Amino acid sequence: MPDPLLGKIEEAVNDLLLAFDVTDPPVPVEVMLQRPKAGMWKEFNLSDLSMAYVNVKQRYSPRSSVARLLVRYIIRSEWGSTRGLDALIMDELGVRAFARAILMPREMLFRSTNSRELVKLSQRFEMPEDDVQQRLIELGIPVENT
Repeated sequence: MPDPLLGKIEEAVNDLLLAFDVTDPPVPVEVMLQRPKAGMWKEFNLSDLSMAYVNVKQRYSPRSSVARLLVRYIIRSEWGSTRGLDALIMDELGVRAFARAILMPREMLFRSTNSRELVKLSQRFEMPEDDVQQRLIELGIPVENT
């Protein structure tokens, strides 16, 4: 993914955290999807979500699925388009990277703990360990598997 797009993703995550007044993990992706602020995207009723859509391979996998759904709503919205995020519409890897960025915002990662252990970060951010590891790689942070 091009670096400028990564920058746009990080900026959008910061805007989301500010709009929803989120200061600590876990990021409430379910609330963001169901109750967007005015001018963001169309609200979504999670009870309408098919279980076929939700990945349940690992602990917290459903949250990752909801985060990806949120990203799809964001990138197709005017809110996302004005931030240049509509470039991700046909980019599944970009959608996944954006979802990981929402679940584990850069600033929260640096503020929340000194530990880079996958299990601890997974629990803190309520995010599957595989996604935690990939997010750390995207941020250029060494991974501790202990």
